[in-house]
Amino acid sequence: MGSPSIACIGIIGKLNEPLHISIFPPHEASRLELSLLLNSCLDLFEIRRKHTSVDQDLGLLHAFDERFAAYGWLTNTDVKFLIIVDMSGQPVSGRDEKKVPPLVGLRDSDLKPAS
Repeated sequence: MGSPSIACIGIIGKLNEPLHISIFPPHEASRLELSLLLNSCLDLFEIRRKHTSVDQDLGLLHAFDERFAAYGWLTNTDVKFLIIVDMSGQPVSGRDEKKVPPLVGLRDSDLKPAS
């Protein structure tokens, strides 16, 4: 059984320019895929901004497949924080398994529609 882990963190500026992108092991080989996922999330920020009053915590932006989910936050200076979580995670060793409660993935309360 695996525990969800952060695959990528992106900090995106006001004009949608990447200020900082960190990709964590074992996802270094997926740099292009994760960059595309980050870019696709920027469109969701714009959609939500047009249709609703956006609060700072956008929650789940997009579940890409059974593996990756993207969460977003918007600052009052229009800087965007994006975190892509690998829901399959990394294996938990036997010693650490007792400390980590079992997780089943996304809950319905985590889902917010884009429109």
